[in-house]
Amino acid sequence: MLDRRHFLGGACASLCLPDMASANIRTPPNGRLGFSVFREGREIGVHQLTFERAGDGWTIEVMIDFAIRLGPIPVFRYEHRAIERWSETSFQSVDAQTNNDGKRLTVRAQRLAKAVSVDSSNQGKYDAPAMALPSTHWNRRMLDVPFFNTQTGELLSSAVTPKGDGFVETASGRKINVRRFEIVGNLKLETCYDDQQTWAGLQFNAEDGSQIVYKRQD
Repeated sequence: MLDRRHFLGGACASLCLPDMASANIRTPPNGRLGFSVFREGREIGVHQLTFERAGDGWTIEVMIDFAIRLGPIPVFRYEHRAIERWSETSFQSVDAQTNNDGKRLTVRAQRLAKAVSVDSSNQGKYDAPAMALPSTHWNRRMLDVPFFNTQTGELLSSAVTPKGDGFVETASGRKINVRRFEIVGNLKLETCYDDQQTWAGLQFNAEDGSQIVYKRQD
């Protein structure tokens, strides 16, 4: 069966540049970013993000809902909610709650002067590197710094490899140009970003061998 670790996993690139976590963030023009999620070609749910101005920074809300059914009977459900807060220039905090097919998990992280304090129901409390970012995927810069799983709280160790330019299809079938990246380590997946560095897609094979594909909603 599917493990949500494969949906919200992250990576720590071999090159960690401190200024990457403090540059101005890029947000979608309309403040919304959504994906239809498919398993073996059949839609199983949605992954949606909302970006709102909050004083001199941003609040990003993440909502994920999946359901895998055997006929009319749901055999796997997943719900994830997160609120990510940024100042004008840097990540400040994230609060996340997950219901992974009945298993409930929480993650809370906050930027300190010299670290990011991460406290989760799964991993306990620890200090991540100061440039660490949450694995909410919308932010291209997370591929350049350490980042932590917003379901489990785990600081992940993986290698990120650029895979060149290509294209992906949106949920409506429109093709968009992207730059692809492969993440290998605690997990293996391929993610991509468009010419504006906006998250454009994701794909991987789940533990049961099924293919999971994210298609951006137009």
